[in-house]
Amino acid sequence: MQTDQLLNLFIKHKDEWLSGNELADKLSISRTMIWKMIRNLKQLGHQIESKKNAGYKYVGSNNFDRLLIQQNLYAPFEIQTFNEMDSTNTYATKLLSQSKITDPMVIVADKQTAGHGRRGREFYSPKDTGIYMSMILPINDNAVFDGGLITTMTAVATVHGLKKSYPNVNFQLKWVNDIYVNNKKVSGILTESVMDVELMHPSALVIGIGINLNPNNFPKDMGRPIGAISNNQVDKNKVVADILNEFYKLYPNYQKGEFMDEYRRLSMLINHQVQIETHRGLIAGKVLDFDHHGRLILNNGNETKVIMTGEVVKVHF
Repeated sequence: MQTDQLLNLFIKHKDEWLSGNELADKLSISRTMIWKMIRNLKQLGHQIESKKNAGYKYVGSNNFDRLLIQQNLYAPFEIQTFNEMDSTNTYATKLLSQSKITDPMVIVADKQTAGHGRRGREFYSPKDTGIYMSMILPINDNAVFDGGLITTMTAVATVHGLKKSYPNVNFQLKWVNDIYVNNKKVSGILTESVMDVELMHPSALVIGIGINLNPNNFPKDMGRPIGAISNNQVDKNKVVADILNEFYKLYPNYQKGEFMDEYRRLSMLINHQVQIETHRGLIAGKVLDFDHHGRLILNNGNETKVIMTGEVVKVHF
């Protein structure tokens, strides 16, 4: 597609002036066609400056774009981007039900109208202020799936990816799937498995990551303190690529749990009293550690318990 070829050319020469003749020659098309393609790119949200006797200069884009993500991506993900959709996780699950997906894929949206987190809670996903993405990861028939480790690993990878654009921000993890800044939740992770009914084994994972990059008027009835990472504007396409790259560094060997020391370092819970909502009711105690499967180890004053799943509903700092 010639528009993609033009965008690739602009990306390679970002912040450089390129004349209309130069662009036309490189793509073997007319200057009129170049002008029309530039107009189309602008309509898609790409910022392209023009100056007499200088030509055109590509500045960037505030929208998600497959080619802009790919320029910083070395992890083997196929990419789909959307301005708006109901839920990236829902869309990913539908894709898996409609066709056989054999390679990793990521769906990225600028806005979700029905974003959701654990237990069906709404994940507020307004336009232009965040990243809402879902990875599709096909599972080999012989692979053993460890849900606790995959979520804790994704949390570590997400922080490492965010650190490349926000090096001075102090990110903390709240077991098992939330990322906090200044005691406010800025990101959540939702891991869902898709079953192969015949084999009775997960055939794929769908991992959703929602991130509040910039402040917004968050609804007051969210049930917990919600915040954003920073007022600073960053390259959202690069942030997506950085997170995917960090994820794919850890994913092939995630079952070894070698990232758990980093998870412990980032945890906001160790040595603090907490209340955890589990399927057996509310449990209170002091968080001692996390084991090699990402399970929480808690002492309630009488005994030490290993918590496999649950939600930390209160932390005493």
